[in-house]
Amino acid sequence: MPKFNYLFKLLAFLIGLVIVLETVSYFATRLIINKAVTHNARSELLAGGELFTRVMQKNVEQLALSVKVLTEDFGFKDAVATSDEKTIASALVNHSARVKADIGVLISRDGKLIASDETFAVQVNEEFAALQAQAQARGQAYDIIFIDGRAYQFVMFTVKAPVVIGLAGMGFEIKQEFSAELRKLTGLEVSFVRQQSAGFTYLNGTLLDDQPNLLVTQLAQQTLGEVFIYDDFISLAVPAARQNQQLVAVLQVPLSHALAHFSHLNWQLFVLALVFSLLAGIAALFLARSVTRPVTLLATIARRIAGGFYATPIVVKSNDELGDLAAAFITMQKAIGEREQQVLYQSEHDPLTGLPNRLLIFPHLQAAISRSGVLRQSVFLLVIDIKNFGQINDELSQEIGDAVLREVGQKIDRLLTHSELLRLGSDEFLAIVMAPDKTTVQEILDFIHATFKTPLQINGMQISVEMNIGVAAYPADADSADVLLRRANLALNEGRVREERSCWYESGWDEKHLRRLHLFREFEHSLNAGQISLYYQPKINLDQPEKLGSEALVRWHHPELGFISPDEFINVIESSGQITLLTRWALKTAVLHLRRLLDAQIHISCSVNLSALDLLVDDLPAYVAELLQSQRVPAEHLVLEITESAIMREADKCLDNLRRLRDLGLTLSIDDFGTGYSSLSQLKKLPVAELKIDKSFILNLDSSADDQLIVRSTIDLGHTLGLSITAEGVESEAIKTLLSQFGCDTAQGYLYSKPLPAEEFIRWVTRYLAELQHE
Repeated sequence: MPKFNYLFKLLAFLIGLVIVLETVSYFATRLIINKAVTHNARSELLAGGELFTRVMQKNVEQLALSVKVLTEDFGFKDAVATSDEKTIASALVNHSARVKADIGVLISRDGKLIASDETFAVQVNEEFAALQAQAQARGQAYDIIFIDGRAYQFVMFTVKAPVVIGLAGMGFEIKQEFSAELRKLTGLEVSFVRQQSAGFTYLNGTLLDDQPNLLVTQLAQQTLGEVFIYDDFISLAVPAARQNQQLVAVLQVPLSHALAHFSHLNWQLFVLALVFSLLAGIAALFLARSVTRPVTLLATIARRIAGGFYATPIVVKSNDELGDLAAAFITMQKAIGEREQQVLYQSEHDPLTGLPNRLLIFPHLQAAISRSGVLRQSVFLLVIDIKNFGQINDELSQEIGDAVLREVGQKIDRLLTHSELLRLGSDEFLAIVMAPDKTTVQEILDFIHATFKTPLQINGMQISVEMNIGVAAYPADADSADVLLRRANLALNEGRVREERSCWYESGWDEKHLRRLHLFREFEHSLNAGQISLYYQPKINLDQPEKLGSEALVRWHHPELGFISPDEFINVIESSGQITLLTRWALKTAVLHLRRLLDAQIHISCSVNLSALDLLVDDLPAYVAELLQSQRVPAEHLVLEITESAIMREADKCLDNLRRLRDLGLTLSIDDFGTGYSSLSQLKKLPVAELKIDKSFILNLDSSADDQLIVRSTIDLGHTLGLSITAEGVESEAIKTLLSQFGCDTAQGYLYSKPLPAEEFIRWVTRYLAELQHE
C-alpha cells in the first residue's frame, strides 16, 4: 500500500506537475503569441509608416525632378518669356501627364496663374502665397496645400532666363485612389484627415461605415506621432509633410486580422495538454520553446522589414499557423520589395519605348563626365529629333505615331551599342556617346542617317522618317551636364533652321540665344519708354528734285545695350509675334509726323515697311484708313513697302489685303527688289506702283559692269510694267549720274542724307527746299 501511495503520490505529483506545467505553458504561450502578434502589428505599422514616408518623399522627388526639367526646358522658357499661354498650358499638360501629376501651374511675373486644368485656376485664392514666397526666396519650395477641400502635394521652382520670369509647379492630389494604392502597398488601413483649429476633418481613406467618425473622435484625444490603440485598431497618426502639418495620415492595423491565424492554435494547445498530460516536463518545456522561438524570429524579421531590408531569409518550417504566418511574412516582404522596385523603375523609364526617361539624364550625364577623364575621352551629347513626326502623327494616327516612336527608339538603341540612349519626350531622344574625337561621332551620325534611309515597316505600311541631330561635346563646348544639354538643344534648333540633318554646337550660340530672349523681354517696355524711335531718310526725284519722299526707319537705343541693329531686333520680334505692335506704332508715328509737315506746308510722302505677318492681319486696311482719317492725312502721302519674300507666305490672303490698301489710295512699293524670288507673272499680279532696287546692286554701280546690266534691265522692266523705280544706297555723284542715264526715277542714300531723327529731318527738308528755291 505504501508503494501504491507513493506511486499515487508520484503519479499525482507528476501528473499535477505536468498539468501545472501544461497550464502555465498554455497560458504563457497564449500571452507570448498575443504579445508577439501585437508587437508584429506595431512593427508592421511602423514599417508601413516608413514606407508611407518614402512614397510621399518619392512623389516629391518625382515632382521636383519633373518641374526642374520643365523650368530648364528652353522651349518652355521661351513660352513663359513670350507669355505664350497656349504653349505654356500645353507644356504643363505634357509634363504633368508624364509623371501622372494632377495639376501643373505657372505663375507669371505679373502674378497671373496658368494651370493645366482651367477650372483649377478659378478655385485658387491665397493658397499659393506662402509657397510662392518660399520659391521666390530659395528658388524652389514644397508643401501640402488645400484647394477647394482637397489636399495636394505641390512642388514649385523658379523659371529663370536668366532672371526670374515666373514660377512653375506641379502637384499630386491626395485622392481616394492614392489611399487605396497605399493600402495595397503596405497592407494597412490608410486615412487622410485635415487638422484645423476646430478639430479634425476626414478627407478620404480605406475605412468603412462609421469607422471614419470614430477615428476623428479618437484623434482629438491623441498625440501625433505616437502609436495608440482603440476599438480593434492599432493606429499611428503622422503629419503627411514636415512643412504643412494640417494634413495628417493615419495608418492602422486591425488586431482581429492579425490574431485570426491563431484562432485554432488555442484549441490545439488545450488538446495537447490533455493528451500529453503524462509526458514529462521536458516535453512541455520543448513544446513551449518550439512555439516561442519562431514567433520571436518572425518579430525580428518584421523589424528588419520595417528598416527596409526585404531579403531577410525566413527559415520557419512548419505546417501549422506559425507556418502560415511565416509564409505571410515571406509574401509581404517580397511584395513590398518588388513593388518598390517597380515604382522606381516606372518613374525612371518611358512606358512607350522602355528607354530611360529624362529623370535619368543628369545622373547618366554626370556619370559619363566622371568616367571621361579616366578613359581620356570626350562626352558627346546627341539630341535626336524625328523631323517629320508631326506629319506622321497628324496624317496617319496617334497609334501609328507611337509605333514609329517605339521602332525608332529600338533601332537607334541597336545602332548605339556602346552608348546610352534615353527618351527626352515627344519625338526626341538623347544619346550619350563617349568617343576620342569628333570624326568618330560624325561617322556615327552618318551611320544613323544612312540607316533611316530605309523606310520603317509599321502595320504593313512603309513609313519614311528623317532625323535632325544636334551635337555638343564635353569639355569642348560645355563644362557641366546642364550646359551640355542646353547647348545640344541649341544645336538641334539651329540645325532645323538651317535645314541641316546634323548640326554641331558653335561658340556664341548660347549667348546669342540669351540676348534674343533679353531683347524680346525688353522690346515692349522700350517701345513704351520712348527708347525706340523713327528716323527718316529722304528720297529725291531725279527729274523733279522738289518732289520729296522719305522712308521711316526704326531705331532702338537701349540704355544698357546701346544701339541695337534693326536686322537683329526685327527678327526677334517677328519670331515672337510682336511685329504687328511695332508696325502699327510706326504707322501711327509716321502719320503724325506727316501731319506736322503738311501743317508746315511741306508736301512729302513717307514710306513705312510692312512685314509678312502684317499682311496676314485682316483689319490692317481698316486700321490704316482710320489712322489717315483721324489725322486728316491724304492717302497719297503714305507709301507702304513690302519685301518679295513677304508675299510668298499665304499669297492669296496677302494679295487681297494689298488690293484693299491700294483701293484706299495708298502707294505700294516692293522693297529690296532682286533679292527675293518673285516671278514676272507674280510681279504682274501685285497692285504695286514702285520697285526699290536693293542697295547691294547700287553700292558698286560705278565700277561693276554686272551691276550696271542688272540695274539697267530692272529699270527697263519696271517701266515696261508701268512702275516707278527707286534706287537705294546712292552714295556718290557718279552713281547718281549713271542712274539718271538709265532712267531711274528716285534716289535714296547717304549722298543726300543719312537717316535722321524727326526734328533733324524736318530741319533738313526745310533747308533743302530753301536751297532749291535759290538755285
